[in-house]
Amino acid sequence: MKSRTWTLGSICSLLVVISAATSTLYAAPIRVNCGGGGSINNALTSLASAGNTRGITILVAGTCRENVVITAFDHLTLEASPIATIQDQSNGTEALIEIVNSYDVTVMGFTLNGGSAGVSCDADSNCTLYLNSIQRAAAIGVHFGNSNGQILNNNISNTAGKGIAIYSSSVSTVSNTISGNVKAGVEVGYKSDLTATSDTIQNNAIGIEVIEGSVLRANDLTINGNSSDGVDLESSSAASFGQINTGSVITGNGGNGVSNNDLSFASFSGTNNVSGNLTQPDIACNPQYSATRGASTVGGTTNCTEPQHSK
Repeated sequence: MKSRTWTLGSICSLLVVISAATSTLYAAPIRVNCGGGGSINNALTSLASAGNTRGITILVAGTCRENVVITAFDHLTLEASPIATIQDQSNGTEALIEIVNSYDVTVMGFTLNGGSAGVSCDADSNCTLYLNSIQRAAAIGVHFGNSNGQILNNNISNTAGKGIAIYSSSVSTVSNTISGNVKAGVEVGYKSDLTATSDTIQNNAIGIEVIEGSVLRANDLTINGNSSDGVDLESSSAASFGQINTGSVITGNGGNGVSNNDLSFASFSGTNNVSGNLTQPDIACNPQYSATRGASTVGGTTNCTEPQHSK
């Protein structure tokens, strides 16, 4: 085998190639001051025109009066620095932040006011929402459609529709507060998959609605004060209630704690408390042909019957 001799010129050439590659991934942050006439959309348009759509951080200050569209970006972070607000200009007809066909987009630290949705993550995108206050959307606080992502430590409140809507998507939520929404706090639909951990879901219509063959994995949730059911399972959906730390507490809801309907299934493991809901029983098995496992372990009432397994 021939050995290769590295000359100073070849080493310098290699360093230039490495530098060019890493500059794409770790470009210096771009600053947008909306209070000084800056625009997030203008910054995104300039980046896209230059072919610079990968490894970008945009630091935003002030109040941005625009509906932001993010298309075909890769590893983009949109960060309030130190504080920033995005205010709807569409009179509730467009999403406040629309993310389309983009991989690894993070939206962090904003107050998001209005829009048809506060954030909409669509068309095979991957989105992370962290430490945002998302409020007063006309239809949905956070929407995922045919996409994946994470919703972490956000406050999602006072929408005229649903707090979070997840359709044909796989999403995890951790430590969010979802409250005061006119319809469901969370809706999981159309063969979607939600893993929810340590969220507080209160004072909505329904707490969590799971429909159309979707799956909910619930750990350590607090679901209370909703005017209808705490969790509603419909149309061949499934929910498992597990315990990582405290287990889930589902109490004080106007309907059942867990309402199980139409070929759906619920299972309970570890320590959970489903009791004290205003419609009895706390865990309801309703026609047609719903089923549970472990419903008798959660402290409340149930009309669900389960087979006794012989040893």
